[in-house]
Amino acid sequence: MTQSSQEPPRFVVYDLDGVITRKDTFTALVVGQLMRSPLRLLRALPVLVNMLRGKKPEASRRIAEIALAGMTDTDYTALATQLGRKIAADTKWMRFSAVQRIRHQHESGAPIIIATATERRLAEALLAAAGVPYDLLSASLLNTTTSGLTVSDHRVGQRKKEALIELAVPIASAVFVTDSMTDLPTAEAASRVVLIGASERTRRRFSASKVKLAQGS
Repeated sequence: MTQSSQEPPRFVVYDLDGVITRKDTFTALVVGQLMRSPLRLLRALPVLVNMLRGKKPEASRRIAEIALAGMTDTDYTALATQLGRKIAADTKWMRFSAVQRIRHQHESGAPIIIATATERRLAEALLAAAGVPYDLLSASLLNTTTSGLTVSDHRVGQRKKEALIELAVPIASAVFVTDSMTDLPTAEAASRVVLIGASERTRRRFSASKVKLAQGS
């Protein structure tokens, strides 16, 4: 038996939005909620201005909280489950080549981690409906308050990497699959990076960074 055949399969960490799906899932949920309520949409407009000024993480969190104001945990779970299933069945949303890639890797014994900034229940519903196998999910979390739901743990950027470390994922020896420079902290910590769904600009920026890109990315 050769040495390579004795090596255990590498952990593979997948981003969800832009890789498994073609668009941002939680944004779709938030926008849908805002469009159902003109008053909520009006309240969100000043925050959108802040987002355009470069305050994206703070603004996106606040917009989500405006969209989810007044919702119970039960109502949100029903909404997230419905939307997750709808997205999973939509060929315009799903990148089925990535789904097949994950299935093949999982069948070959590779531990699959999904690390996403989208909310946990939305991600769970989507992955289950799309038949995406995984061993661990790291996703953003919401908190229930008297006025509705708030974002308690937004796992984006540096926080995505920190959450993986807290979950004891061996990121330093893992392959990381992403489409976004927002994931640079995790990409820099991974042993290799595979780009799926990335724009040409993003590919150039990753190529100019210190991350180790897999051949063909």
